[in-house]
Amino acid sequence: SGSINTAQNNDMNNPHDKEKMMNRVIGGAAVAGGVAGLVVAGPVLGLVGAVGAGALATQQNKAGDVARASGDVVIAAGERAKKIDEKHHIAEKTKKATKSMLKGAKKFDEKHHVGEKMSKGLKGFADKIRPKPKA
Repeated sequence: SGSINTAQNNDMNNPHDKEKMMNRVIGGAAVAGGVAGLVVAGPVLGLVGAVGAGALATQQNKAGDVARASGDVVIAAGERAKKIDEKHHIAEKTKKATKSMLKGAKKFDEKHHVGEKMSKGLKGFADKIRPKPKA
């Protein structure tokens, strides 16, 4: 029957709020369909799955109910992830760890000249496999 579970805190008598929530649900359904298609068959069918699930979410039938339910799940998961991040600062910690890792890699490269050695090695390999001009 297509009820929108995530809309409990919104005033569903306001048409703008209904439309806004429906757009979120359709978007969530598209994400769910895209991920499913990507996992099962790769990026092209991932895109097809996203478009198809988004379109299905607008239908008033069983398939539409399923698509809207998957959209509700994606929205709830996103909201839960946001709350977890707000509590534990995961995104901030990940940025700091990445910066630290890159700084360490840069220091390692400066000390051991890995990039320079890789470049020379690849050039040498390319020179060996490149066809020699006939004289």
